[in-house]
Amino acid sequence: MPEFMTRTWESIRFHYTDLLAHQEPESTVPFSAMLNLVTSIEHSRYASGLCPWVSMHDLCITQTPVVYPYHGPLLKISPTPDGNLNFRYIDTISEQHQWHRVVVPEHGFSRLEHFLEQLHWFTHAE
Repeated sequence: MPEFMTRTWESIRFHYTDLLAHQEPESTVPFSAMLNLVTSIEHSRYASGLCPWVSMHDLCITQTPVVYPYHGPLLKISPTPDGNLNFRYIDTISEQHQWHRVVVPEHGFSRLEHFLEQLHWFTHAE
């Protein structure tokens, strides 16, 4: 039986909560930014229509549940050492042709909403 990679938003939130709790004081990885973003998604209208999983510190999102191994399109959101969030839509192997944005944590959720709107992952009626 195939193993689904996607998890619940609650388990994703617990993952970042755990990373934050065990983070070394001198670490520059902004796990709090990832936790805040995940919490915002979990409590939004998008939660039931997005399928997440984590890969190390990265949050990966697709429109449908996926099984391992998965090599299709996905949105990857990564914390950066300078405290920002790196959004990358991986729909081609050529990085120069991938949609890519880096935002401050406070704009993470709004950047996600703009991405979802641009790719029409949700309709206005939802």
